[in-house]
Amino acid sequence: KEGSDIWNINHANGQPVTVDSETASLLQTALYWSEKTDGLIDPTITPISRLWNFSGDPAGPVPKQSQINALLPHVDYHNIRIDGNTVTLADPDAQLDLGFLAKGAIADRLKAFFLQKNITSALINLGGNVLAVGQNPDGTAFRTGIKKPFSETNELVDIVALKDQSLVSSGNYERCFRENGVLYHHILDPRAGYPADTGLSSVPILSDSSTDGDALSTSCFLLGYEKGRELIDSLPDVEALFLLSDGTIYRTDGFPQS
Repeated sequence: KEGSDIWNINHANGQPVTVDSETASLLQTALYWSEKTDGLIDPTITPISRLWNFSGDPAGPVPKQSQINALLPHVDYHNIRIDGNTVTLADPDAQLDLGFLAKGAIADRLKAFFLQKNITSALINLGGNVLAVGQNPDGTAFRTGIKKPFSETNELVDIVALKDQSLVSSGNYERCFRENGVLYHHILDPRAGYPADTGLSSVPILSDSSTDGDALSTSCFLLGYEKGRELIDSLPDVEALFLLSDGTIYRTDGFPQS
């Protein structure tokens, strides 16, 4: 959005920008996940992501390799410098995109706002991000379905009971297109500039924080099942479902059975 903190940083030509403390904090969280994934999560992916058209009508086409090669050097999270509430992009041609966790952060803020207003039972649905405020007024859990990837009939692979928790999914089946029989989706590998091919179709994350769940769903998709599972198992109070492209489903030990 023009005039926002992120817009101002992206159009500062490498000059320092003073931002709201919340923006600085969210950027610090983004950098945490960049380090955690050895750069597979990269908030400076914007130069590459803007080459791709996943939401147009029609979507596509696939960018030229020369275009991707020209912009890849500007994708490097190490160029983000944060000093208090001052943010600088060391590379003037780098640009930020916090899409991998911003929706989760918004959901967490909405929940905090509802609780401030003494709303103790609500279900926040931001599309792929569902966050429960408490439970149903009758004391039962909210029930949220997990869609089967590429299902044309909204078939579900699971139903999750939610009480004061977040369920976030990242997958390759919502924002995508096919060209010459090949599927291209919006979760990009920052090292190659192309959609990540890790053998996964979707990774739903169950967690207390929707911000963390949002970042983890994208992180695990980029890491693939084995490394993604290692990451989830290393974290307390976080569970995951891994939906593989071949239809196989794996769940962490604490992910509830429907």
